[in-house]
Amino acid sequence: MEATAVIGASLMIGSSIFMYILAFLAVMAIGGYLTYRTSPKRKQRQEEKRNRDNIN
Repeated sequence: MEATAVIGASLMIGSSIFMYILAFLAVMAIGGYLTYRTSPKRKQRQEEKRNRDNIN
C-alpha cells in the first residue's frame, strides 16, 4: 500500500519536472522568436531590401 503511494508521488514529481522543462523551452522559443523579429540587424536587412527594390 505504501509503495504505491511512493511510486505515485515520484511519478507526479517526475511529470511536473518534465512539464517545467517543456514550459521553459516554450518560453525560450517564443522569446527567441520575438527577439529575432525585432532585432536591429533584421530591420536593417529589411530596410536595405526595401531600398533595393525601390531603386529597380
